[in-house]
Amino acid sequence: MHLYEPFGWISLIVALVAIWGMARSFKKRQFFPLAFAAVTVLVFGFFGVATLIYGGIPS
Repeated sequence: MHLYEPFGWISLIVALVAIWGMARSFKKRQFFPLAFAAVTVLVFGFFGVATLIYGGIPS
């Protein structure tokens, strides 16, 4: 694992903030921001975990 990659950590922090945004959007019944935050969680969460595991682009 490559835990020293700053992009991986920043991506995971963005995904966590988007999870918080999903909770707020769901509470206010606003579905467009909910969908946007869900896509953000999927994309940034995937790239964050993949970066921390593989250390960037897998060979």
